Amino acid sequence: MSLTKPVAVVALGGALGASARFLLAALWPGIWTVLLINVVGSLLLGYLAETVGPDRLWRLFLGVGVLGGFTTFSTFAVDAVREDAVTATLYVVATLIPALLAARLGMLVGHRHRLARQAAA
Repeated sequence: MSLTKPVAVVALGGALGASARFLLAALWPGIWTVLLINVVGSLLLGYLAETVGPDRLWRLFLGVGVLGGFTTFSTFAVDAVREDAVTATLYVVATLIPALLAARLGMLVGHRHRLARQAAA
C-alpha cells in the first residue's frame, strides 16, 4: 500500500491546522490561547471520532492533519514549565480537565448526530 496519499493529506491538513494555531497565537499571544486551542481541538476531535465515516483519507486529513496541527501538547508542556509553580499548576489543571471533558462532550454530541442521521436515512 502506498503512503503517498496518506502522507500528502496529513501534510496538507497539518499545514492548515498549524497555520490556524499560529494565527491565533500571533493575534492573542500567551498560555491561555494555547489552552483554548487545545480544548477546542479536543472537542472537535471527539466529535470527529464519532461522526466521520470510514474514509481513511478524510479521517487522516481532519484528525491527524488539521486537528493534530492545530493542537499542541509540546507548546503546552514548555509553557507550563516556564511559569512559576502556582501558574503552572493552574495552567496544567485548567488545560487537562477541560480538554478531557471537551473531548467527551464532542464524542457525545457526535454520537447523537450520527444516530440522528442513521435514523433519518
